[in-house]
Order: sequence, then structure tokens, then C-alpha cells
Amino acid sequence: MSAQTGRPTLADAPPSSRRIDRARIRVENLKNDPNPIWMREMRQAARLGRTPIILAVITGLMALLICAVGGVASVKAEPAKVGVALFHTFFSLAFAVVTWIGPAVAASTIASERSGRTWEALSLTGLGPTTIAQGKFLASLTYISLYIVMLVPVGALPFLFGGVSATEVLAAFALLFCFGVLSVAFGLSISSQFSSSAVAIVVTLLVAIPLSLMVYLLGGVALSVAVHELWPAIPKGAPVWLPTAYVRAELGLEYLAFLVLAPLVVIGVPAWFLYEVTVANMGGVSDDRSSGLRRWFLASAPAFCVATVVPTFAVRSDRWAATAIALGAMAVFLTTLAFVFAGEPLGPSRRVLIHWDRRKVGKLRRYLGPGITRAVSLLMVVGTLCLGLQMAVGVAAELTAGGPKAEENAMRVVAFGGYLVGYCLFLAGFAAWTRARSATTSVPRALLVAALFLTTAGPWLAMAVAGVLTEGSDGAFVFASPSPTYVFVMMKHLGSASADSELILAAGGASAFGWGLLGLGLFGAAATRARKVVRAHQKAQHELDALLAAEDEAAARGPEPVVETEQGPEPAPTVEGP
Repeated sequence: MSAQTGRPTLADAPPSSRRIDRARIRVENLKNDPNPIWMREMRQAARLGRTPIILAVITGLMALLICAVGGVASVKAEPAKVGVALFHTFFSLAFAVVTWIGPAVAASTIASERSGRTWEALSLTGLGPTTIAQGKFLASLTYISLYIVMLVPVGALPFLFGGVSATEVLAAFALLFCFGVLSVAFGLSISSQFSSSAVAIVVTLLVAIPLSLMVYLLGGVALSVAVHELWPAIPKGAPVWLPTAYVRAELGLEYLAFLVLAPLVVIGVPAWFLYEVTVANMGGVSDDRSSGLRRWFLASAPAFCVATVVPTFAVRSDRWAATAIALGAMAVFLTTLAFVFAGEPLGPSRRVLIHWDRRKVGKLRRYLGPGITRAVSLLMVVGTLCLGLQMAVGVAAELTAGGPKAEENAMRVVAFGGYLVGYCLFLAGFAAWTRARSATTSVPRALLVAALFLTTAGPWLAMAVAGVLTEGSDGAFVFASPSPTYVFVMMKHLGSASADSELILAAGGASAFGWGLLGLGLFGAAATRARKVVRAHQKAQHELDALLAAEDEAAARGPEPVVETEQGPEPAPTVEGP
């Protein structure tokens, strides 16, 4: 029987049942017994008198603004042009509403529980961080969806003027919902870090507003120029070009890569990551806060790899440059994960181990659990495989396209990807080594930032000094070979007739190999250190357990008998033997 609805609920499906049966039972349970946190938040929002007032005021202001813009533009422009202008104006404002109000609403949910001293009571319900995070996410998403639904009548006005189709308007509203999901997930991740709702809202807005403006200008206005070159039917400089592209672009590999696969990855991967971060922040110190992020990485890394490398076949020329962009994006992704995994504990807590033993968790799920060596080894293996796949695709694309410089461009791809593989191995190993030798999670991340700066800028300072000594010859670039940006010098000298080209390429290859070897060595030292610390902790824990067990046994036997003597009471002598 459901505690919230009073209706009967189905029992959980046994592990031996089929996946379709387990999915059906989960859907039935969701219908009969929805998330209790979601229901509580919705009831509280329904009791507030200001909710319909806020929705009505925003809708009225938006309608007045759109009508004013349409009235001014219709004096001199044609109705079709007025419709296009209203379309971009309305959805630009709606994008601002979703990306500013959505994070602010979500940021006050978890932090308000802590500031209102209700977080402990919520934790004692036994729902768990996952259920609480899901309820908060659904409640915030429902609230921001009310804003979008209230704006639907105003959004239909551009369609009445013409210039845009109904499909474009519907696609634009669907994208607003997608941005709402991402905005709510971002706000929840910030809210889970703070105990004051006011601080959480201020920090969220300070990050969300500049970030949304950057996405609007770069992903909207700037990217529409490149989209216009690919599909001339898309207007150049239009900020809301994606709904129009879905309707007017030609079907093909470019359509699948840029309009289907890329938006799914750009929205789905960060939203899932932010959700897992929220769940991890809401868990206790001894909880398993790593498995969710590890599952996200296993699913997102291949998806991000494929999404960034597929456009290589979509471009008509310079496929090696498109592959280099994909490799660079993958390297940034792996570097970000190095910072994330630098906060891993040295090993699973005793509570996690007992939980695994009770549920008979297999080796794969244990490998995805807490532990710095598990996390970094997964990062190294998956990252190397993804970069290797992108290199193989780039080489195949260049050789398939042919041309007089096909082999030279293929070597550029190999040089760029090979250096990134070695440097990413170093970053992962350095993160593991610093974490294994520090007691907090902030120190490894600070040292990782310092290592990034020193390895990137330090060699170029040495090159500048050497360049002065050698009067600016190309041989001075060898001193900058340990820097990851040196790979661009290598790509420039591939196929060059310079006398120092072979030396420059050899120095770059040696540096890449050295970075990779150093990273593996640091990872080995980190694994040894972490294993030693975990074993020492387990030994101390076993000694403490033995001491407590001895004390309990002594307490169970009771006090020792006492005999009276002339000198006073003394313990009775013990008799050994039968």
C-alpha cells in the first residue's frame, strides 16, 4: 500500500525477470506511488498565492513586449519578416527566462532544507540521496515548465504573421524544455554545495547569467554563420537557428551529426553529470558517492568521442583539422574528469564494503566503486581508447578523401593525437599521485592546476630564453617540446623542408613518450601508496574491533569474585586445570 496515495503498489521485480518486465513494474510503481519529495514540493507550491501571480505577470509582460515589437516592425516591414523577427525575439527572451529563473528556482531547493533545519528530518525518512535528488529535480523542472506552458500562446504569435512554420515553433518549444532540464540540473548541483539558499541563488546567478550569454552569442549568433555555409537556407546571424535547421536543412550525414547527435550529447551529457554530482554531494562521507559518476563516465566518454569525431566525415575539406578539433575536445573532457576524480577517496569505506558483501556485488560494480586507483585506471584506459579511436577515424577519413597531402595530413592527426595521449596519461597519473599523498581533496586539484600551468607555459619561457641565445632559429623550439601546445609546432613542420624539422619532430615524440611514461610511473606509486594506507587503516580497524569484542566479552562475564582477607578484599585466586 502506498503511503502517499493509499493505493496498492507492485513489488519490485526479481533480478531473474526480463528487462521489459522490470521496466513495466517500475512504470506501474511510478504511476501508483510517485516520488514523495516531488509531491511535497508540488503541494507547497500550490499553496503559495504568489505562484499564479508571478506566472501571469511574466506572461503579460512578454505579450506586451512582443506586441510592441510587432506593431513597430509591421509599419515598414512585410508580415513574413515581422514573423521572423518576432520568432527570434520571443525565443531569445524565453531562453533568458529559462536559463536564469530555472537555476535560481533549483538552487533554493536543497539549500533551503539545510538553512531551514529540515535536512536532518528529511534524511531520517530513509529515502536516500537518489530519491531526494530525483524529487527535487522533478519539482524544479515542473515549476519551470509552468513558465514555458504559460508562454505558449505568446509564442504562437510569430506563426500568425508568417515567415516561420508551425514545426519550427514546436521545435523551439521542445528545445526550451531541453534547456530547462539542463538549467535545473545546474541549479541543483550548486544548491547541493551550500547550506544557505541566499548564497546558493547568488552564486548560481553569477555563473548562470554569463554562461547563458556566452552560449547565446557563440552557439547562436556566431555558430549560425558556419551553419549558413553548410545549409544556405539557414539565415546568417540568426540567434535561434536550430529549430529552423530541423525544418529546412537537407537530410544526410551532416543532418544526423550536427542536428541530432551533437544536441543530444551537448544537453544530455552535462545534465546527467550535474545530476550525479548532486547525488554525490548529498551523500555522506562513508556512502558510495563514486559509482554514479563512474557509470556516467563509462556511458558519456564513448558518446562524446563519437559525437565529436562524426563531423569529420561531414566536412568536405580539411578533415584533419576537424579531427584535431575532436581530439582537443576529448582532451579537455579527460582533463576535466581528472579534476573530478582527484576528489576520490583512497578506497571504499567499511560501510560500503559491508553493503557490497550483503548484496553480493560483483567485481565490475566493485571496480566502479570508490577508490582513486580504480577511478584513474578507468580514466586512463577509456581515455586512451577514445583518443585512439578518434585518431584512427581521422587517418581513415584523410586517406579515403585522397589528395596530394593525404599522407601528410594523416601524420598530422597521428602527431596531434599521440602527444595528447601521453599528456593525458601524465595528468591522470599526477592526479592519482597527489591524491594518494594528501589528506584532503582540495590539495590535489590545486596542484593539478599548477601542473597544467607550469607544463604549458614553463617550456615556452625556456624557449624564449633559448631563442635569444640562438638568434631565433627554429632549433630553439626544441626547448618548448615538453609543453602540450608544442604539438602545433610539430604539425607545422610535418612535410617542411626546414633543416630542423626532424629534430623538432623527434623532440616532440620523445616528450610525448616521456609524459606517458611519467604518468604511468606516478600511477604505480599512487597505487602502492593507496594500498599501503588502506591496509594500515584496515589493520587498525581490526585491532579496534578485537579490543571492543574483548571488552564486550569481559562485560558479559561480570565482575571477578572478591574474598575478604586481613589486609582487605582481594580477588579470588584462579585455579588452572581440571
